[in-house]
Amino acid sequence: MPDLEELKRKAQNAAYTATEKAQDAAAAAGEKAEELMDYAGEKAAALKGLADEKGGEFMDLAGEKATALKESAGEKTEKLMDYAGEKASALKDYALGKAGALRDYAVSSVALMSEKRTLEKNYQALGEWYAAQCVDSAPDAVADIVRAIHASQAKIAELRERGAKEPEEETP
Repeated sequence: MPDLEELKRKAQNAAYTATEKAQDAAAAAGEKAEELMDYAGEKAAALKGLADEKGGEFMDLAGEKATALKESAGEKTEKLMDYAGEKASALKDYALGKAGALRDYAVSSVALMSEKRTLEKNYQALGEWYAAQCVDSAPDAVADIVRAIHASQAKIAELRERGAKEPEEETP
């Protein structure tokens, strides 16, 4: 017959561990999203600076054809900056979408674990009430379990009378 208190403690510890991992995953996802957004911004700024720098060098070297080449370089620079900006924006949107999805998953996981803990507490309360109601009249299907519960309760009462202390509940 499994020790119900031990099973309860193990379930609570597993639930708290899962909650902590979900919270850690949500925090890590947020950090990664920020890193990706910073990275995209840095790359866009670097591309813009490079395009501006190369555009200026190109105009100095062109000499007589500087006006025509300047217009061409300016157009290409704008297109390159527009393209880089679009790609940076797309990368930022992608990173935000992934971070949001991971956050939603973590929030859902935490809510699910919380609801499972509530359900287990309700099952425990129902079981304790049922065991108290079925002192000698338990159905055959659960009679052994009810007798084992009452035997454990009697043993706990006996140990308390002898001065044994209950261990303090462990909180994660």
